[in-house]
Amino acid sequence: MALRHVPRPLRSQDIRLVGPLARPTCRQGHRSMGTATATAETESSVLPSTAVSVGDSPASVAFKIMSGLILCRQPIVTPELTPFERAYYNYQSELQKRLMWTFPRWFYYPEGTLAERQFSAVQPVVDGKDRAEFEKPDIVFNRDRRSKQEVVLPERDVERETEESAKIYAKIEPRSRITEADTKDDFRSLERKLDRTLYLLVKKDRRENAWKFPAAEVLDGETLTGTAARLLLETGGPNMNTWLVSNTPAAYHRYDYKPEDNEKYEGAKIFYLKSRIFAGTFIPQKGSGIVDYAWLTKDEIQHYVHRGYWASMANALSRQ
Repeated sequence: MALRHVPRPLRSQDIRLVGPLARPTCRQGHRSMGTATATAETESSVLPSTAVSVGDSPASVAFKIMSGLILCRQPIVTPELTPFERAYYNYQSELQKRLMWTFPRWFYYPEGTLAERQFSAVQPVVDGKDRAEFEKPDIVFNRDRRSKQEVVLPERDVERETEESAKIYAKIEPRSRITEADTKDDFRSLERKLDRTLYLLVKKDRRENAWKFPAAEVLDGETLTGTAARLLLETGGPNMNTWLVSNTPAAYHRYDYKPEDNEKYEGAKIFYLKSRIFAGTFIPQKGSGIVDYAWLTKDEIQHYVHRGYWASMANALSRQ
């Protein structure tokens, strides 16, 4: 039977710091991260004495921490129906009319009134003789329930018409799903694309990667949510009623700076939070650096941003 040596546990005097603490590389609010190196010595009879230093590894890269905002307007109306859905709902509607109970004439035209006599005078007489001989008529209240009931309304007597009777003839006309903002291609309006989710995209005064979601650097003592609230106020003004969906970031994007553009940081890391707008208008503020903005759908955003940025943000956006 072979004997195996088990080394004794480390003691406090066996651990020593090697070199100074490395410079913090990332921070958010009051939190900072640093690195330290330590060596552990074991008995000379088992392993030779060694020292491992993290400080000998390449220096960590410093990135600027930023908080971004995915501000969206939820759909106002239901989505447009597909041809299959239209056929299905039309079938269900006709089936309901076929199986429904007889038109409640006694409710709209009380028995013994002049309106009831006028209504009865224009109704077609149903006897069931126009159907095949083997089909048994099912006539109830002058209606053959084997087919859809057709109700004929008498001509309107405008002179004697009351407010209640006018409701019978009132025709419900839904408003158009196409708004003025759609016809004019007004991308700054929240009244466009009522059946789709719209997202706020802002444009900065630069040649490359001008269009992005709004973002700002996280200052000392700030959280991601605190920075997002400050960002919304400094860029779009106070005339908006918004709601932050969650404190957890929904998307993340990282990009590197060119050496000649920034000497302090190697790049930026942006954590995006989701928010919804219920009322108000986004008005670019002076000093925000925003030269233009647009409310766009997910499909439209893809044509405004570069490929790498789209790959980071696509999964956080709604298809509808």
